[in-house]
Amino acid sequence: MKKFLFVALLCFCGANLFGQSITVNDLTNLTNLSNADAHKYLVLAKGFKKAYTQEVDGNTIERLSKTDAEKKQESVDIGVALKLSSGAILRTVTYKTAHPEQIFHLISQAKKQGLPMKFQGADTINNIYQFDNDFFHIVMYINRDNTAGYVEVKQKEYVGFD
Repeated sequence: MKKFLFVALLCFCGANLFGQSITVNDLTNLTNLSNADAHKYLVLAKGFKKAYTQEVDGNTIERLSKTDAEKKQESVDIGVALKLSSGAILRTVTYKTAHPEQIFHLISQAKKQGLPMKFQGADTINNIYQFDNDFFHIVMYINRDNTAGYVEVKQKEYVGFD
């Protein structure tokens, strides 16, 4: 009986805990996907919903948003792309949140994954954390008043030899 009560209490308390809905790994993987595949992944696997679609410079930019049970608002912008003369497409994914602690979690994830931090500083509005490797340029911004933050992941051109 005691075990049953303990398990029931554990399940009840655990139901109120929510993990972060998106990781650094997710954001970097989204830059490798087409817009349709990125949309499917965010909607089906992460629970985001389409907020709007907008045409900018020939790119169809789509914002997907999510509000969880604790009213944590998040959004992901996909569709920003740069087409190179070689035909390759370099994509940019932007993640925005009204809770800066989620950005702090993403910073610690990037450090744990071994992404080298190239810059840490601040401007008049944001604290800035810049990570960079051969494949991605990641910049994380947190408002200095800790009201919001966003992450921008840009795919880099990789020059390889055949």
